[in-house]
Amino acid sequence: MEDRRIKKTKQAIQLSFAKLLSEKSMENITVKSLCETADINKSTFYLHYQDIYDCADCLRDTIVDEFSKVIAPYNFEGIIKNFEIILEDIIELFDRNKDLYMPFLKSPSLAFSSCKLKQLMIEKVLEKSDVNERNNKIYRCTVSFVMSGIISLLEQHEFTEIDHQTISALAYKVQNGFSR
Repeated sequence: MEDRRIKKTKQAIQLSFAKLLSEKSMENITVKSLCETADINKSTFYLHYQDIYDCADCLRDTIVDEFSKVIAPYNFEGIIKNFEIILEDIIELFDRNKDLYMPFLKSPSLAFSSCKLKQLMIEKVLEKSDVNERNNKIYRCTVSFVMSGIISLLEQHEFTEIDHQTISALAYKVQNGFSR
C-alpha cells in the first residue's frame, strides 16, 4: 500500500501535468514548469518519475487501471451483453476525472500514448478469452473494434453529448447490429 503522502504528491503532479497538457503540447512542458504548477521541488518530481514522458506513461497506466476496474467482471461477451451499464460506468468515471484524463486523451502530442491505451485495453479483454477465441482473427478484430470505439468516443466527444439516450442507442447498435 502506497503512503498517503506519496499518493497525494503523485496526484498533484499528475493534475498539474494534465493542466499544462490542456494549455500546451507535451514537447513544451518542462519539468521546471510542471514543478512550479504542482508547487513541488524538482527533486520531488524525480523521486517519482524519470522525466515528463514517464509522467505521461504513468497517467496512461492510471487510466488503464481505472478503465480495467470497470470491465474486470466481464469477458467480451459480458461486455457486449452489459454494454449500456459498462458504457455508463466508463462515462461516469471519465466525467468524474475529466480534468485529469481528458487532456491526456485529447492531446495530439500524445497520440502514441492514446494508441498504447487502446492496445492495453484490448489486451485486457483478450486475456479473459479462451485460446481459440484469441487465435480467431475475427474475434480479435471485433474486440479491437469495440474497445477502440469506446476510447475514441471518449476522445472525440464532450460528456454532455453522451446522455443516457445516446448510450442506450449505442448499446442497442453494438448488441444488434449497426444497420438497424
